[in-house]
Amino acid sequence: EFFELEKAVVAVGGIGRIAAWSAAEAVVKRYGPAALISAGIAGALTATLQVGDIVRAGEVVDADSGARFTASGGESVMVTVSSVSGPTEKRNLADRYQADVVDMECAAVATVAREHGISFSAIKAISDEVDFEMPPMGGFVDGNGKFEAARFAAYMAMRPKWWSTLRQLAVNSRMASVNLSHALEHLIEECANKTQEEKIPRM
Repeated sequence: EFFELEKAVVAVGGIGRIAAWSAAEAVVKRYGPAALISAGIAGALTATLQVGDIVRAGEVVDADSGARFTASGGESVMVTVSSVSGPTEKRNLADRYQADVVDMECAAVATVAREHGISFSAIKAISDEVDFEMPPMGGFVDGNGKFEAARFAAYMAMRPKWWSTLRQLAVNSRMASVNLSHALEHLIEECANKTQEEKIPRM
């Protein structure tokens, strides 16, 4: 899905690297953007990051391939994985990559940006802190990156031990989404202004 704004196009790709890669490629082919921004919610790998915090990457690491990408405008290290991470996995990722944030899409967008010689940025809002135990959601994402909500709800209906966790995750995700929207609006404006300045000839 594409949403055309005055200074940007927002592509809703879905969950996971395949969906993110497909969305980024589609944007490049259809719109020829000057920059790609990976935006979404992510998990914290350090105790200093709290729910709703906004993080911008300076470096992105693909945990599957080991590839590293430079991102504009940030200082944090983000690592992209292929499955949802719990507390133990988060600590291992933090130790191995000296990373601050974990997500499932960022490296895919960075790959597309590198292949097309496009500027790349990444901005994420924290939805789960380092010790938060994520529900088993990974098995409910289809091949197109769409979350199978009905099947997941049926699965969870028989497992009351997860109900309070799901409620908290919903609250966390709403807070993260609101904060991300505000931060992304400013970042789009920043990127648009930078692109405009680069087009102005210097005397």
